[in-house]
Amino acid sequence: MKKIKEVLLSLWTKVKSLSLWTKFKSFPLWVKILIAVVVVALLGGTIKGCFFSKKAQPLFKLAKVERGSITDIVEASGPINPVNTTQVGALVSGEILKIYVDYNSEVKKGDLMAVIDQTQILASLSEARASLASAKENLSSAEKSYEIAKLNYERYQSLFAKNYVSQVNLEEHELAYVNARSSLNAAQASVVRAQSNVDTAEKDLSNTKIVSPIDGVVLTRKVSEGQTITAGFSTPELFVVAQDMTKMQIEAKVSEADIVKIKEGQRAEFTLDGYIGEKFKGSVRQVRTNYVDTSSSTNSSTSYTVIVDVANDELRLKPGMTATLTIYTDEKEDVLLVPNEALRFSPSFNTKKYENTGVWKMEKGQPPHRVDVTIGIIAAKKTEITGGDIQEGDRIIVGENNLKAMANASMNPPRPGGRRR
Repeated sequence: MKKIKEVLLSLWTKVKSLSLWTKFKSFPLWVKILIAVVVVALLGGTIKGCFFSKKAQPLFKLAKVERGSITDIVEASGPINPVNTTQVGALVSGEILKIYVDYNSEVKKGDLMAVIDQTQILASLSEARASLASAKENLSSAEKSYEIAKLNYERYQSLFAKNYVSQVNLEEHELAYVNARSSLNAAQASVVRAQSNVDTAEKDLSNTKIVSPIDGVVLTRKVSEGQTITAGFSTPELFVVAQDMTKMQIEAKVSEADIVKIKEGQRAEFTLDGYIGEKFKGSVRQVRTNYVDTSSSTNSSTSYTVIVDVANDELRLKPGMTATLTIYTDEKEDVLLVPNEALRFSPSFNTKKYENTGVWKMEKGQPPHRVDVTIGIIAAKKTEITGGDIQEGDRIIVGENNLKAMANASMNPPRPGGRRR
């Protein structure tokens, strides 16, 4: 305020010293207004120059090297499913007469789930049992014939030794004995086949009753009453039963670039579209070595399956939900950290290329200079520094107050081992 008074007083003194005031009073009104406007404009420019002129901007934007914690993560997604599920199928063909369970039904091992029409199988069982009875009768007759043939052959052997019978008579009874033994073997085989047919028919009859193989919950039902099913080379699937809905798993697909970071036991968090703003926890149980090749003509890509165990004690998680997953692959505390921009930065005056990763340091009284560093975990905004001439509190350059220079800066995240400027 004091400066403004001094400026106004100086102007007023000059006006009076030049005897302009007397002439000014004689000017027409429009001239007076014009002169007043000019004076106000000059005065405004003077005041702006004295008090509101911008300070000179520094050439560089700086940040300090800090100590803190950093986390390396891998992001993926995948469906949620029960850990153990069992497909319940039909081993016989026929019409579904009755269904006793539905979706979400709780079942115990051995509970009846459905019944298939038994008419054809009962007829086959009756036929098999009749064939078995006939085969047993034939076996009894064959056993008797064999005993007689064997006894006669042994008797003729004794008589032949005493020269009471001829060689021809002995050979005739030997042939009868061999034929009786063959008939006995055939009769025994017929009984075995007939018994097998009976056992198969009885098993088929029991298979018309579809029972649960485990304790669990019915997830899907794929048949209806009156539907005819055919058991051929593949078993028709009737139901899917989840053994324990309180234990679920996420089957996440992870790229080959990230799979090397993931190990069993690492903690994970995930979100679901159905529970906005809520995070759930899990842990990596398995990293499967089988892979899926999703390469195309323009892109080469391989993914692996990672299994994450999830507790579902409150049964809030439903099979088939898609989880957006974050796996924490590495976590460190009390390490040196720099902004990612510092690793991407190169001053506009620099034309040299560098093989190693580095940052530009600004030290008091010295021009900017570059130092090589080695890096560890790369997070979204900061990167861990594991080696190099850099300490906590050092000032490093993250940008220039120069639009052209900033436009030339790379926006890619820093990666170890590449060419750096």
